[in-house]
Amino acid sequence: MLVSWKWLSRYVDLTLPHDELVDRLSLSGLNHEGSETVDGDVVIDLEVTSNRGDCLGHIGVAREIAALTEQKLKIPAIEYQESGAAIDESLAVENKMPEACPRYTARVIRGVKVGDSPEWLQESLKSVGIGVVNNVVDVTNYVMMECGQPLHAFDLAKVGDGKIVVRSGKDKEQLEAIDHRNYDLNDSTCVIADSSDALAVGGVMGGASSEVTEATTDIVLEAAEFVPLSVRRTARRLKLHSPSSFRFERRVDPVGIDWASRRACQLITEIAGGSVAPGVIDTAPEIPARETVLLRPKRVAALLGLEIETAELDKILRSLGCEVSAFADGLQCVPPSWRHDLTREVDLIEEVARIHGYDKISENSPIPVAPSSKRRFDTAMERIRGVLTAAGI
Repeated sequence: MLVSWKWLSRYVDLTLPHDELVDRLSLSGLNHEGSETVDGDVVIDLEVTSNRGDCLGHIGVAREIAALTEQKLKIPAIEYQESGAAIDESLAVENKMPEACPRYTARVIRGVKVGDSPEWLQESLKSVGIGVVNNVVDVTNYVMMECGQPLHAFDLAKVGDGKIVVRSGKDKEQLEAIDHRNYDLNDSTCVIADSSDALAVGGVMGGASSEVTEATTDIVLEAAEFVPLSVRRTARRLKLHSPSSFRFERRVDPVGIDWASRRACQLITEIAGGSVAPGVIDTAPEIPARETVLLRPKRVAALLGLEIETAELDKILRSLGCEVSAFADGLQCVPPSWRHDLTREVDLIEEVARIHGYDKISENSPIPVAPSSKRRFDTAMERIRGVLTAAGI
């Protein structure tokens, strides 16, 4: 994950020098692969583990920095006006494949003027290796690199009958993607289509037939959630990998889908003009609440070997976005929507250790360790394995 120093500074005050900051990030789990200067901007390459899809955007990395340096995270405020005919007068959406696409949302923006992006937007994308296309497409890429939620824009005039259908691919169906190569679809492929033809491979790449060009005036803005396994299988089968598929394979924030869509509407109308149609089409607006996880300070001490005050535990977890309240033996925590990996008490203890600092855990901490005992089954399997390998099997 390439992150721009200038870009990060829009969301958090970078109070530490570069070398100290990347060391802190490495010690907290975002390993520093290297840094380089691009047109006067320092670009940092971070290794993001597969369970931390929330750090595949600048806001996610900024949230980590804010927690590590006790700074305030600055999320952009979203403001734009809706006008004209309601969205359902020009667009309908039908989801026939919820097992691969649990949630699909769409907004319509009318009267855009497609052209070159402003310099600040082009510089931001180029700094992290994203190519510049036009102001509408560039905004979708910018928002993806901002918050980690992939988006896609369709030319509304090229959506047959004004209807989006999420479905499986048909036998012998093909799609020319925006890389202008043809791909064979099948019934395991999640396809975004209109009333007759495929327009995109869901969660992977859009199609050339509906891409935004200088002739486009009205657009459909897609923001969706695709199942990681479905995206992974399709990307591998087609040998078609993209920044979008990379993020969907690691799961996106279900609550952040709408934020990303509205953020893109804000930037597109500011840069390319046009007006947002009132309303949004959302095939699954109900988002299940996260389950509460209990954190006991005694358990923290037992696993880490050091005492951490309850107030400090509370502060660390809140800085990471958890909702925290007290209970008799410790804290009740509701993990944020973007942290799919926080489901157990031990997960929260690991978060505390990361932010508090692994270096503060003494090598001589009194952490109880007991040797595991083998089951009779394990002993028997070892003996059988030894006999079989000795026999050349």
